[in-house]
Amino acid sequence: MTLRVLAVADSESFLKWAATTLERLALDGTGVHGDVTLVKGPLEPSPAQVRAALAGTRMTSAPVVSRQRLARIVKDEQPDAVLVAATGPVAEMIALTVLRAAGDRRAVLLSGPPGVAMSPAATTGVRWRYRWCDAYIVHSPREADLFTTAFERYGSAPRIVLTRLPFLAEPPTTRPQAPVRRVVFAPQSIVPHTRSERVALLRGLARLHDDGFEVVVKVRTSAGEQQTHHEALPFETLWRQEHGRLGHARDALRFEAGSMSDWLSPGTALVTVSSTAALESLSLGLPTVVLPDFGVTPDLGNAVYEGSGCIVPLRELGTVLRAGGPVPDPDWLAANYLHDAAESVTETIRDLLPAVGGPATPRGFVRPVSRAIAVYSALKSDLPLLWYPAKWGRALIGRFVRLH
Repeated sequence: MTLRVLAVADSESFLKWAATTLERLALDGTGVHGDVTLVKGPLEPSPAQVRAALAGTRMTSAPVVSRQRLARIVKDEQPDAVLVAATGPVAEMIALTVLRAAGDRRAVLLSGPPGVAMSPAATTGVRWRYRWCDAYIVHSPREADLFTTAFERYGSAPRIVLTRLPFLAEPPTTRPQAPVRRVVFAPQSIVPHTRSERVALLRGLARLHDDGFEVVVKVRTSAGEQQTHHEALPFETLWRQEHGRLGHARDALRFEAGSMSDWLSPGTALVTVSSTAALESLSLGLPTVVLPDFGVTPDLGNAVYEGSGCIVPLRELGTVLRAGGPVPDPDWLAANYLHDAAESVTETIRDLLPAVGGPATPRGFVRPVSRAIAVYSALKSDLPLLWYPAKWGRALIGRFVRLH
């Protein structure tokens, strides 16, 4: 029997995870047909972001639907499983919409994090999922322990499914021997936090250009685009404002959008503070650096890289890269996202279908964690134009006012 899986996302990072997860399910040869869609809302990615998120999959589009349209799709098509790939309150809204539209046959509800999950910040998402989640997809043995404990705190025990991040290359990958000529920096919207830290980071990257490396900042969004976390201090804007004061030509750093996979080739090193792109780079055997200059903490999302062998400060970066880059610790790789063993999400769905597929399922009558937040999330989806003026206002302020 072919399983029909519908993935519903709300932002660019979750869309990438959802699409690549469906692609991996379709490639495992166990009979899965997957569709991906976006739920309407203020985090809705631009067409360019959608293309980048779907890169490397057979999917060419992700239709944007309202809550009402999503309910009709579930009622008419009756998917076997719904992959809820969204931020906390929106994930709950999607799940409740699916449950209320299910009728006599409801889908298996799956969810999971789109990248590296850290405690305690990441596990707060469990609060929005423990009431309805049938299976939770994790990507490392450490995450399996983390989320098992988090769900237990709420008295819930969904199936924890250990997989690999779907956009990582399958092991084993031979480490390329090409000398590093290009450095790609993978930025994040809120890490580091302050303007001074972000400017200091740009200064350090510009010094790599002085050392003879091509330096590319692979931005996740272009002007006016949204992402999962709002970026108040875009690196490209800061560089345009500060490069002269820092004593560098504007073209010392290149800013490029698009898919990260387009930039990860032999002769390239990946540098980041805490981006999941570090795992993409490691899975390809490329030199990979996590910067500790602004801290290595759960709050920054990079504490997971402790013991990886990849932590190198900015001041030593040029020297380390000329020597070929840091060598990752194999035991850390196996415990953190680059393990060989992976459970089958497809088989999990098949196992759970008989238990959840009937009309008497108690979770068919799930109540929201907070009625007020549920209404707020629904309004953001039903009437996203109410939030667009605020978005435009932030963009105008960022353009014409010096950011502090």
